[in-house]
Amino acid sequence: MNFNQIIDRVIDVSKEAGQFIRQERKTFDADRVEYKGLNDLVSYVDKTAEEKIVAGLELILPEAGFITEEKTSTKVGERYNWVIDPLDGTTNFIHGLPSFSVSIALQEYETPILGVVYEVNLDECFSAHKDAPAYLNGNEIKVSNKPKAADSLIATGFPYYDFSY
Repeated sequence: MNFNQIIDRVIDVSKEAGQFIRQERKTFDADRVEYKGLNDLVSYVDKTAEEKIVAGLELILPEAGFITEEKTSTKVGERYNWVIDPLDGTTNFIHGLPSFSVSIALQEYETPILGVVYEVNLDECFSAHKDAPAYLNGNEIKVSNKPKAADSLIATGFPYYDFSY
């Protein structure tokens, strides 16, 4: 498997989905939101972006199955499966916050071997594959060499969680 050829095509698929999401954001109607569960929102943008991603990835690796956030495909692969969150940050998108991404990974059996995260509004594309460096917009990136957490910047996000259990 030529990871370099595959990842370039996956980047193209993620950016095409991101372009669709960016365009839809301009006219998005929050009244067209559905609830999958408590604080678990989905919109037509999620579903349509996922359909576009699945169609693009099927052309890249036809034998692969899909594990999808919105369940637009139920095809399961024996060896390879794509893992897709078409609009990672749906809640932000719906509420007008500019932080959301297209997230795509490829598993061989259950081991991640390739990943692409496209941050739609910043036009930043992070990519990596097995036995290779990670990249941001085609430029190699590395982890910080700061040995102490006190000397570092650490950021995190917390998903909604029902603490009533």
